[in-house]
Amino acid sequence: MTTAPESRDTRASGPIARRVSARNAAPVSDAPARRGRARNLVIVESPAKARTVENILGSDYRVIASVGHVRDLPNYGYGVEDFETFRPKYVVVKDKKRGVDKTDVIDQIASAARSADRVYLSTDPDREGEAISWHIREAAGIPAEKTSRVVFHEITKPAIEDAFRHPGTLNMDLVDAQQTRRVLDRLIGFPLTWFVQGKVSKAASAGRVQSVALRLIVDRELLIRDFRATQYWTISAGLSQQAGAAAPAPVFSAELARLPGMPRGTTIRPGTGEFTPAIPDQAAADRLIETFNRSAFTVSSVKKGQRSKSPAPPFTTSTFQQAANNRLGMGASRAMSIAQQLYEGVDVGSGPVGLITYMRTDSVNISPVARGEARGYIGRRWGADFVPQKERVYSTRSKGAQEAHEAIRPTDPARTPDDLRRHLSAEQHRVYQLIWQRFMASQMADARFSTVAVEIEAKEGATLRGTFRSSAQQLIFAGHLAVYGVDANEREAGQEDEDAEASLPELSEGETLARRSVDGRQHFTEPPPRYTEASLVKALEELGIGRPSTYATIVQTVQKREYVKKEGRALVPLELGFLVNEMLVEHLGRYVDTGFTSAMEEDLDEIAEGKREYVDVVREFWSAFEKDIEKAKGAAEKQQEETDIRCTLCGEANMVIKWGRNGKFLACPRYPECKNAMPVNEAGEPVPVAQPTVTAYDCPKCGAATIQKSGPYGPYIDCVRREENACDFRAGVPVGVACPECIDPPGQMVEKQARSGKRGTFYACWNYPNCSFTLNAITPGMKPEPRAPEAMLEANRKLLERSARGKAAFAARKAGAREKRKEEGEKVARPRSGSRARKAS
Repeated sequence: MTTAPESRDTRASGPIARRVSARNAAPVSDAPARRGRARNLVIVESPAKARTVENILGSDYRVIASVGHVRDLPNYGYGVEDFETFRPKYVVVKDKKRGVDKTDVIDQIASAARSADRVYLSTDPDREGEAISWHIREAAGIPAEKTSRVVFHEITKPAIEDAFRHPGTLNMDLVDAQQTRRVLDRLIGFPLTWFVQGKVSKAASAGRVQSVALRLIVDRELLIRDFRATQYWTISAGLSQQAGAAAPAPVFSAELARLPGMPRGTTIRPGTGEFTPAIPDQAAADRLIETFNRSAFTVSSVKKGQRSKSPAPPFTTSTFQQAANNRLGMGASRAMSIAQQLYEGVDVGSGPVGLITYMRTDSVNISPVARGEARGYIGRRWGADFVPQKERVYSTRSKGAQEAHEAIRPTDPARTPDDLRRHLSAEQHRVYQLIWQRFMASQMADARFSTVAVEIEAKEGATLRGTFRSSAQQLIFAGHLAVYGVDANEREAGQEDEDAEASLPELSEGETLARRSVDGRQHFTEPPPRYTEASLVKALEELGIGRPSTYATIVQTVQKREYVKKEGRALVPLELGFLVNEMLVEHLGRYVDTGFTSAMEEDLDEIAEGKREYVDVVREFWSAFEKDIEKAKGAAEKQQEETDIRCTLCGEANMVIKWGRNGKFLACPRYPECKNAMPVNEAGEPVPVAQPTVTAYDCPKCGAATIQKSGPYGPYIDCVRREENACDFRAGVPVGVACPECIDPPGQMVEKQARSGKRGTFYACWNYPNCSFTLNAITPGMKPEPRAPEAMLEANRKLLERSARGKAAFAARKAGAREKRKEEGEKVARPRSGSRARKAS
């Protein structure tokens, strides 16, 4: 790839070198293992997967987990070297949340690789996994000729042994596609985020795919709001065979299906298109009911037959997430997390075993071996009749599906959910059962139903007044339904059960029936349903937006940004979501359009297939986008709502409602001349804020008085000289306990909240970072003891050094980002772009 970052192994960069390294890929080393070390090094992504794989491969292999990506684009800026080559700029990942420093991971891998005869890159079998392998090789400086790429879709002994017998090389086309996606997400996401932050709210963000998902949700909500219900009526008759000498004949129901002379385009019930009701109101229904109460009912036709129902294909990522949401009430992100655990390995008594195949897939393909194992198990458990004569082979309809992958399935069909119940958590068991049942059903015979459909004419004398219809079915062979149990089905939430059994008496053509009742029922057409996580994922897949690895993240992001909230299972857009979507659609509609985003996914697929080049796709996009974003900045007006509330500070203007990081607030439009601002409630009314008051504490820096104020995070105190920039002291409100270590200047303990959230609330001296004294709890009248002088001085010294390093690093990043923006020729200087970029990512 012409724009790949520099490699420590220069022979591995560039398309020609890639072909050379592919030809030079070495086979598994046949040399005997050296004493005291494994001759083969295997790199996987997760520690759980590492334990399972190492357990299978044995002592001749050392397996190390990279814990995901080891390198990524920096957290600030666009992440490219320049806007000519668009060469990605990578930095080592600092994963503070997991407590993993990827520098140490890279050093560990590099050290192990130097002493190994062979290095196997065995990250996940998708574009992301391919890219992680490439980054590991580049960052650790492993020679290309020493590495092999090993891919397996299930973590079982046969699959892994077969994969290691047939190692390959890195597929740089897949790496290029992943890098293109990553860079485009930055090139689109950051400018869109800066745009909505400047025009709507500092808390807003936008992205290549998340904004399209938001648009789908908002557009659906607008359809619901604009929907006007149409009234219609249905009529049903309670009928029975003529009573004989025996017990009364059972009553069955038939519904009016047709009226004679119905105008073209009118129907009894709504269909998929425009709906004109044949019975529009109660008056029309009452007239028909009166007519049918005078009519005789005669069977005009009886049609008997059979219906077969084929099983659904095995799960792809999309259909798995939909089923987990519909049947288990589990969100996409949680379902994928549980599936990852099952894939990487669970201890089933004899060590960790991978229970399912790789769960990020858009293929419904099943290997011949797995199909054979499933058919064998089905025959043994349910009998030969449940095994279809021909193996079931499914084809994938979604765009860009990778047929080399398999659908999600159990690695061993004979390992039933009941067998594993005691080894799995409740959630793991439910997810495994869902996957196992769907796969086993997909390889079983059709279910068969006997059906009967009866049409009944209602005549008043010789005049036909209406045709009624009734139908019933009985399950005569369970087929694939046997795997789900007696009442199981695969229907969507709210969908009628098409497999429900019903019965009718034995009727014959020409038979006259006894009329028991005629009733009318009022209905109203319903608006389209709101999206759920399941239906949104389905829509994204059908539109060709996103890929299996991104569905859960997309759904999670629109909720995390507070654009959307969940009511039950429904995704409901919030006010901020409406505002952001409206701004983007009006001024940059092309880039949040489903067609544009789908076309970009096709470009990425073509890069993965080697048909297009990274730099061509990125440059083509950026040349148009850069002009459009600048045009939008000039044309769009900042979103704010006028009020009739006069500014309480300057009195020269009415205040406006704006959006901030903490939601709505009132502000004077004369900012920065007037800095008046106050919170508002849900009704848009101002919330009274306590006026600044002088406190009993003197400023520890200059000795001046201090005043207590209220801000978005609660009360705090300022030095009175802060307004004139003569002193910068600001702190929380003292809790009434003096710091025992700060005498000159005196210190007061204030409440703090740990950034990581692990420690929670604690209390620290307001002279931080010059004082490191803290307490986990405070009681009334407390007089804490100071630390020993040596311990106090050492702790203060370390705190000051750490604070100085942090400030220097922040200043360097800020200066570097500013200089980089200047070099890249950005037109708008954004001194805080680093923090904004982090919010967008």
